[in-house]
Amino acid sequence: MLDYYKGGYIVMKLILIIGVMVAFLSAIFTSGYEDKPGSGVEK
Repeated sequence: MLDYYKGGYIVMKLILIIGVMVAFLSAIFTSGYEDKPGSGVEK
């Protein structure tokens, strides 16, 4: 029922932005922990 007052769109934008930030941070941290040092192919 947040769409009926003026602040509803701001709340939706904040939820979307926070969701995207959590997705990127989780992807960065999981990729960092999965890559073991020295296991990559060096050029």
